[in-house]
Formats: sequence, structure tokens, C-alpha cells
Amino acid sequence: MHRPSKETLEANYTIPGMINSYGKEFFNDFKYLSDSRRIWREPVLDIIDSQAYERLHILTHAFWYKDQEESIDDTIRNFIFHANEDRYFQVADNIRDINSIMSEGELACK
Repeated sequence: MHRPSKETLEANYTIPGMINSYGKEFFNDFKYLSDSRRIWREPVLDIIDSQAYERLHILTHAFWYKDQEESIDDTIRNFIFHANEDRYFQVADNIRDINSIMSEGELACK
């Protein structure tokens, strides 16, 4: 789930064999920290170092982190531009004559 509704959070779903990290246990018994939009709303390293909390629930979004540092704007632009490339190759795997319809050179991110 990403950005679940209030109703979903209040439902406290249980799924056999899975952990619902939005379950009440994780929000009531843990200190919750997240890097939404690559912004920590609290000083996460200070909180970890303080050892003030017995249990931490830390959500990170791999989407924001790359081998080379880039701005938030560039991360989003690159994600959108490369989506065209990803789609092209997915279609090419299923349509033998994709080049008769569109060539790889026509991709916007090239």
C-alpha cells in the first residue's frame, strides 16, 4: 500500500503470512519516521543515536536514492523520461515488428 486512506489505516488489516507495516502495532508501539519526498520530517540520525525509542519503524523510498546524487526535480524527470524507454522494450518483447511501428530512436529520452 502506498498512501493508504484513513479507513485502510483504521482497518488494521491482517494478511496471513504477511506483515502489514501500516498495522496499528507499527504506529502505536514504534517511533515512525519516513523520508517522504526525500525529506525527513524529524532528524532521523539524531533519533537513532539518542536510543530514546525501544522500537523504530523507518520507511525509506529507494526511488529517491541513486549511485550519483541528483536533485529531486532530476529524479522525477528521469523517472518519467525513462518510463517511455521501459514501455518501449516491454512492447518490443511482445511485438515482433515493433520497428515497423516505432523505432527506438523515436523515444523522447534519447
